[in-house]
Amino acid sequence: MDSDKLKVRIKLFREKKSFEVEYIYKKKSLDERPMVLDVLLQAQEKKIDDLSFRYGCRARNCGVCTVDINGKPRLACRARVKDDDLISPISTLPVIKDLIVKRDGISRQMIGYNKIPLKNNLNVEAERSYHNLTACIECYACLDGCPLHKKNNLEVKNNNAYSYGNPFSFLKLQRLYIDPLTPEEEKKGIIEKAKNLGLETYKKEYKNLNIKCGVGINLKDEVIKP
Repeated sequence: MDSDKLKVRIKLFREKKSFEVEYIYKKKSLDERPMVLDVLLQAQEKKIDDLSFRYGCRARNCGVCTVDINGKPRLACRARVKDDDLISPISTLPVIKDLIVKRDGISRQMIGYNKIPLKNNLNVEAERSYHNLTACIECYACLDGCPLHKKNNLEVKNNNAYSYGNPFSFLKLQRLYIDPLTPEEEKKGIIEKAKNLGLETYKKEYKNLNIKCGVGINLKDEVIKP
């Protein structure tokens, strides 16, 4: 392979079939180390004009560009590509087309659990952990290897929520629980919701699980344990 080029493989999903296409990325300079997103944008412009993928902020702030690189979730705007890397949609969610996955089965788990009637007019300060949890960019990298999420039927019917939880949904509930504006009467419902999603199973059976977060949040100590 010429030094100004890089070969990658892109896994596409169309009409319920998957297949790989090879793309030769043309570097902008000899020393360029392109991000996955650079490759996808060029591939869409030069060869696969109907290539489908998501991206937003391009600054690791939104999480929507997450794809799998050689089977592991990475942010496309921040993960660098090496020769012969395989780019594919994240395997933990159902694919809509190419690299786009259906994300709403997880967000629907939170329906009915954000009943804060107050506004923070008094500048009530939250504990440090709350601010740490706000760093979550909803990239869903934490679904990778999650034993609870694996129990879900990914093809949820009628736009329902997934039955079993995951580190992300527990994070959302924990952040809401420790929010100083959450009324005390709402906190019992939040705990019950976490239990219904499988929190007790998570704590008992998977306490040694090494949960990975795309932006470095300590999911075990700041979410699952508390």
